[in-house]
Amino acid sequence: MHEKRRLVKVAAITGLALVMTTGIALASIGKGTVTADALRLRSQANTNSSIITLAPRNSVVTLLEELDGWYKVSYGDQVGYMSADWLNVSQTGSEAVEGKGTVTADALNVRSGAGTVYNRLGLLYKGTSVMILEDCGNGWYKVSGGGCTGYVSAEWVKVSDSNGSGSSTATPIGTGTVNTACLNVRSGAGTNYSRVGYLYNGNSVSILKDCGNGWYEISYGSGSAYVCADYISRGDSSNSGSNNGSSSETKTTGYVTADALNVRSGAGTNYSRLGLLYTGNSVTILGDEVNGWYKISYKNGVGYVSAEYISTSGNNGGSNNSGSSSTSSLGEKAVALAKQQLGKPYVYGAAGPNSFDCSGLFYYIFNQLGVNIARGSSSQYYNSGTFVSVDDMQPGDLVFLFDPKYDYSGGTLPTTHVLMYIGDNTVLHASTTSNTVRTDTLFGSYYGNYVVAVKRMG
Repeated sequence: MHEKRRLVKVAAITGLALVMTTGIALASIGKGTVTADALRLRSQANTNSSIITLAPRNSVVTLLEELDGWYKVSYGDQVGYMSADWLNVSQTGSEAVEGKGTVTADALNVRSGAGTVYNRLGLLYKGTSVMILEDCGNGWYKVSGGGCTGYVSAEWVKVSDSNGSGSSTATPIGTGTVNTACLNVRSGAGTNYSRVGYLYNGNSVSILKDCGNGWYEISYGSGSAYVCADYISRGDSSNSGSNNGSSSETKTTGYVTADALNVRSGAGTNYSRLGLLYTGNSVTILGDEVNGWYKISYKNGVGYVSAEYISTSGNNGGSNNSGSSSTSSLGEKAVALAKQQLGKPYVYGAAGPNSFDCSGLFYYIFNQLGVNIARGSSSQYYNSGTFVSVDDMQPGDLVFLFDPKYDYSGGTLPTTHVLMYIGDNTVLHASTTSNTVRTDTLFGSYYGNYVVAVKRMG
């Protein structure tokens, strides 16, 4: 009899602990998406309380209670408080079906929340049909199918029943080429829609519709999706009437005289930037100078550069003949020096010249180039260089990651790893997994999921 009462008591305590630690008994008032590079989850609703952990940008949290300038939230397996200033809030609605989809990955993790920090509930396999219950807006869907309900990466679900799906059979209005390192492909015409994949510099696209708000609808997979028009160079006649006549335009060769020269989508600084050219680079000029700008051949299309920084005298930059290495940008020099370290071992606390840890590698490189930067990755994040957007990322920029599973500080660090972007969607770093200096793909791999900041040194 006493044993039975003891078991009931243990069960009651266990159940109470489960409710307290998982938040099952707490009603959700909505979802929030982190808009800061790294947002602190605190133990109380004030800035003086202790930090439980950090949530990187685009993390989704469950809102439990609204306070004065704060939200009580559930993030992963933790419950705490976040500043309302850095949360993009969407109220939860009914579990209405938003559409249908099919799993395209060989095996797709189903998680308890909209992010990789949440527990895995099970797997869905290629070809499984799911009902999409919610578009979480950060690249994740809440779905039901295959015997479970949970959250999956939208990148691996092909939507077959969504608004506007008929446009995938529309006749393309033109073609274009991606002109940025990595371009997000989204489920709707805006950054508030979930990411369904990536396109990379030089990829060609078929444009189905100009949405009129700076976005294109494009053919993607067996359907359609949306991309920001600023990062697509049009290759069809709608771009400008002069494009069709390029075969009859006079062509001359010019040389870049600036350290770094912006290539733009039109003849003016108000047009979007397509890329960069550097000192001594040769260009093919199409036609004559117009209002201080040259139209040039660029990648698979055309671009525009300021004529002030182009020499047509045929001397590869005139007075800059002293050598491109002496006038090359700091970023180019940093990349060149970084590549010389490939294959050297990773050793914690080392800063060269024969071995490195992640921040020590870049401390060594920039100090060799006469630029003093901080030693640790967090100090580099806080104290060195200037922040730039991912879209403006250039070779030589440092890329900071934050992966909660590698944070052993109790949530006090802004970053857990630092890498250098070297161009073509590639980063170079002292890897803690292979214990060597190596290169890896940035977006479309593990690393792209945890980028919290990009900084330019110098």
